[in-house]
This record gives sequence, C-alpha cells and structure tokens, in this order.
Amino acid sequence: MPEALNLSLIVYGLGIFIALLAALLIKGIVGLLSWTDRAAAAPGAGMAKPAPAPTPAQAQAQAQAVAADVPPHHLVVIAACAHAMVGAHRILHIGSNAGAAGWSAEGRFAQHGSHHPSTHH
Repeated sequence: MPEALNLSLIVYGLGIFIALLAALLIKGIVGLLSWTDRAAAAPGAGMAKPAPAPTPAQAQAQAQAVAADVPPHHLVVIAACAHAMVGAHRILHIGSNAGAAGWSAEGRFAQHGSHHPSTHH
C-alpha cells in the first residue's frame, strides 16, 4: 500500500476515535448532570408528574382568590400610587403575574417584527 494512503487511513482512524471519545465524554457529562438534577429535585422520591395546565375558568378562579387575599388597604395604596404615577387610569388587574406569558409573547412579536426589511425606500 502506498505510504500516503496508509498515512491518510491512520489520520482518519485517529479522528474517528477522538470524535467517539469526545461524544462519550459529553454523554457522560449530560447523564451526570441529569442525575444530579433528579436527585436535587426530589430526594428520596421519584420524578413527579407535571401538573396539568389550568383551564381558563380555573385560572380566573385562582386570580380571584389571589385578589381576595390582598388586603383592602393594600389595594387602596396600589390604586393611589398608580394614580400618582400615570394619572387617572383604570386598574385592570392586581395580583400575581399569571398572565405574564402574554407580555413575553408580545415582546417576541415586536422583536421578530423589527427584523423584517422595510418596504419603503
């Protein structure tokens, strides 16, 4: 066999060996990290099933329960602060940020919309 062909086969074989070794190392690191995450999440217990997403009626009931938990004097202070900062506006919601996903989706929409080339010259 010519010497150049022999050398190229050795180099390719060494490259394949190094790539497989790196892949096994990465697989081991990923396995170790997932194992430590499971151990930290539930020590002694197995993986818990994720809770199902609440229906809109359940989400509204939760929002009303949160609003019911806010003391009335806190609501007055929040309304007064909002009036002092932005003027006479209607407060739509006081409570947990359960609907925050809409704001992040709107932000992504605005960001993606800024990437479209303009049609005017």
